[in-house]
Parts: sequence; structure tokens; C-alpha cells
Amino acid sequence: MTIKYIFFRQIKSIVHFFRNRINVFKANMHEGIIVSYSAIIGNKTILEGYNKINEHVIFYGKIGLGSYIGNNSVINSAVIGRFTSIAPYVQVNCGRHPFKSPYVSTSPCFVSLLKQCGFCLTDVQRFDEVTEPVQIGNDCWIGQRVFISGGVVIGDGAVVLAHAAVVKDVPPYAIVGGVPAKIIGYRYDADTIQLLENVEWWKNDIHWLKQHINIMTNIDELKKYYNKHILCKELAKNKETES
Repeated sequence: MTIKYIFFRQIKSIVHFFRNRINVFKANMHEGIIVSYSAIIGNKTILEGYNKINEHVIFYGKIGLGSYIGNNSVINSAVIGRFTSIAPYVQVNCGRHPFKSPYVSTSPCFVSLLKQCGFCLTDVQRFDEVTEPVQIGNDCWIGQRVFISGGVVIGDGAVVLAHAAVVKDVPPYAIVGGVPAKIIGYRYDADTIQLLENVEWWKNDIHWLKQHINIMTNIDELKKYYNKHILCKELAKNKETES
């Protein structure tokens, strides 16, 4: 390793450090956004508002209104919905290795030009090693030390219990746990889940949610509220049709 190489690598690290400090500073200028100065966020990372990115988090992607990421989580590529809670030490990894036929070795040095090992033995890219970003829906709860594989879609309202390894898509409002993660149950009955998926309460703004805090803390009251509004809309539509 030459002195020139070490010098340029140190310069690159310094530039990356100050660029991230600028990203964090810009993010903290927006209303309701708190980003720890020990966190790392990407240049194209989008924070919708009322977000908190805690200490030593690495995050690249988009995070919706009212969602937060717990300390020491590493989320390399993800689109996160609104009002989703991500606990500490959650890992999202969108990389993969070849481990089945026709490939002989799991090492990227034989198939990749990215030099993860510090070198490569191929002159062309031979394997698609980066998957699609993880998608985490609205109103999800991702427990501590959960691992999520690249390309996985976690539906709205889902709960992933601590220490789970999620390698397949998770249905809306499912509760999953284990290694690999499996469905343990659902948060609500099928009719309630259908209603929640239809009304998408998380699309309301902060002021509406604050005004309706009583129904946001009682599922039965929320169902009554939306069922009444759905009925009113149907009656109004019928009147328009008759006239």
C-alpha cells in the first residue's frame, strides 16, 4: 500500500466526514427533525418531517412523517413509511453473495468489480450483488436487533419482534418473529385490517391527528369514526345519482 494511496484515502475520509456534517446540519434546519451529529445520512436521504435519527445511525433512503430510527441502526437502503418505529441496532443489508450453482465461490472477488476484499480477479461484473431497497410500510414497529434482507417488503402496520431475521415479505398488520421470521399472528381481525388499509389514517396531517387523538388511541372509536364517514359518503353519492 503506497503512501500516495493512503494519503488520498485519508483525504476522501475527511471530505466524507465534512459532507455528512453538512447533510446533518441541513436536516436539522427543518421543522420537527432531529438528527444526531454522530449519525451518517446520505446526500439523497429524504426526511419528510417530525423524524428523529438517533446516535450512531447510518441511514440512506427515505423516511416518512413521524418515523424514527433508534441508535446504532445501520439501514443502507430503505424506503420507510409514516409513523414507523425502528428500534436500536436494526440492520438492513441490500448486498448478497453467490452461493449456489453455477457459482463456485461465495467470495465477491470472483464476480464483482467493487473490490469488497480490496481486490478483484474479474474484469467484468458477473453477479448482481445489490438488491432493491427494503420497503417498510406505515405504522410498523421493527424490534431491537432485527435483520432485514435487501428487497424485502414489510407491509403497513406490521410488527417484527426483536432479533428476528426477515428474509421474505411480511403481510400488512402481521406479527412476525424468529430466524427466519415467521408469522405468529395479526394485530387485528381481517375486517379491521381491511378498514385500516382502506382509510390509510397516516395520510392525515399532524394537526388532524392531534385533533383526533381520542380515536387514535382507541381502535373501536376509530372504526366508528371512519365507518360513519364512509356511510355518509355513500349516502351523498346515492343522492347525487338520484338527482
